[in-house]
Amino acid sequence: MPSKSQILYNTNGTLDTKFIYYDFIVSFMTSVAKAIAKEIEDDVVVRRALEKGIVSIKSLAVYLIRKNKLDASADAVVSAIRRYKEEKPLEKKYEKARQVISKSADIRITTNIVELAVEKNEEAQKILQKTFAMVSYEKGEILLIIQGEKSIKIIINAKNKEKILSLFSKKSVIDIEDNLAEINIILMDEAVKIPGIIATLSTEFMIHDINIYESMSCVPEMLFFVKQKDVMESYKFLSTLVNIK
Repeated sequence: MPSKSQILYNTNGTLDTKFIYYDFIVSFMTSVAKAIAKEIEDDVVVRRALEKGIVSIKSLAVYLIRKNKLDASADAVVSAIRRYKEEKPLEKKYEKARQVISKSADIRITTNIVELAVEKNEEAQKILQKTFAMVSYEKGEILLIIQGEKSIKIIINAKNKEKILSLFSKKSVIDIEDNLAEINIILMDEAVKIPGIIATLSTEFMIHDINIYESMSCVPEMLFFVKQKDVMESYKFLSTLVNIK
């Protein structure tokens, strides 16, 4: 019985019709298509470059064959890439997300923000109930609580740091992140139904080499927390993205 490579290919890479079995070929081509789809799916840079026509399909096929040591011809991989490109219009999703983001109502900045990370336990649960009375929402003060599996993060104005921190024992405080700023992007209501909004915004921060310390949504608002030193640069590219003059 010939090997898999003998069944499909001559030494020059062409199909050897002497050993063609329809079911086997269909199964093999499907597995190649799945492998190629996963490779492209996992690499957003390749996906976007492919859809924009920046990268040659044949060059990409050769790259994927070498990277994954695929037992497949360049033509087979080119065919799989073309099929993926037709079935997965990623760039259209990005464009739709950008259109929705461009209709945002406003961007609001709040500086002097602190993030406290404390142990998640019964003591913290009781203390958190007291923190609400220590913050004045009427004056625009912030109190945001994020619960994880092992810790709880509390985001507050720097002015309230010491009085809220004093409620917790030192050993229960895991981390304190000072000098943060909140960037509040007020999106349109439609944004909650559109895939790629968060990915598009996060990509912009990455492109501009700005680290996001925390992010969350409260539709129609999208909140990002960055270092205060990055606020001006963040506002600059975000205001262009949402067409704020």
